[in-house]
Amino acid sequence: MATVNTIGVDLAKTVIQVAVVSPSGKELQNKELSRTKFAEFLIKQKPALFAFEACSSAHHWARYAQEHGHQVRIIPAIAVAPFRQGHKTDKNDALAVAEAAKRPNIKEAPLKSIEQQGLQSVQRSRELLVQNRTALSNHIRGLLMEFGQVIPKGWAALQHHIPLILEDAENGIPHMFRPTLHRMYQRYLQLKEDIDYLNEQIKQLVKQNEACSRLLEIEGVGPISAVLLFATLGTGKAFKNGREFSAYIGLTPKQYSSGGKTNLIGISRHIANHRLRSVLIQGARAYVHRLKEPQTQKQKWLWALIQRAGYGKAAVALANKNVRTVWALLTTGDEYDRAKVTRALAA
Repeated sequence: MATVNTIGVDLAKTVIQVAVVSPSGKELQNKELSRTKFAEFLIKQKPALFAFEACSSAHHWARYAQEHGHQVRIIPAIAVAPFRQGHKTDKNDALAVAEAAKRPNIKEAPLKSIEQQGLQSVQRSRELLVQNRTALSNHIRGLLMEFGQVIPKGWAALQHHIPLILEDAENGIPHMFRPTLHRMYQRYLQLKEDIDYLNEQIKQLVKQNEACSRLLEIEGVGPISAVLLFATLGTGKAFKNGREFSAYIGLTPKQYSSGGKTNLIGISRHIANHRLRSVLIQGARAYVHRLKEPQTQKQKWLWALIQRAGYGKAAVALANKNVRTVWALLTTGDEYDRAKVTRALAA
């Protein structure tokens, strides 16, 4: 039974709702504080369990609370919602967070360190630029198709054709649109340069980070997936085993079981870390499609799975195995030993 107060915190940009609940479940107070007042409140509190709903700034405040001797839990919003009573208000949300934090089976979000969030920020900035480049490329292609100029697929084709289209004065492109097209193309080139810079930065950061560099030895894991894995997992202590981490990402099949009968119905489309799962499966798919002549026992296992279930399912299975391996490496600090993995599969 809890022996300290549970403090549910509903975070917002300028105001923070704080609900203090006693070990017996009695609501002691529920009030709104500014960010400055909340920091003072946190410092003055006796050691307590601070529970935050997972959102922007949750990791910052959780680290701050931990530095001042408090226990912390970060609860996903989807896990908090069932405990809300009455209308959706800040007061009810804060109480729901406190209630969810006391439940033993609630899956909390792992607390990220400054280094993890820094790496994650670099990767997400790169991801945003890649999305902007794709959107701008599609925008340019779509507009040019209205004037009969069709550009083949691929970045190289776009970079080859746009200068030619701008130089050709007789191709039907209106003169009023040409300066705009030129600016859009320059913006595309700037995005490409920025993405190349971030790609190189991520490679350097991975080399400098001992944990990330060890992950590169795993089949199908590259710099981007290594950064995302480390940013999500950290030391691995937030998960009991590799299977729990794999389930958190969304790489294990869902169960619909009853009466002692177990039914597995495929991986979930909704309950998953979609960003990380997508990168892992893409990396595994690239490795699977390059596999032609299996040499090691692991490659033979993967090749047999390809023949039996196809490339898609084999890629997901490899991603699942990789995630469990990553958890083992980060929790033990070991190096990835392919010979050891081969012997384990052969046993």
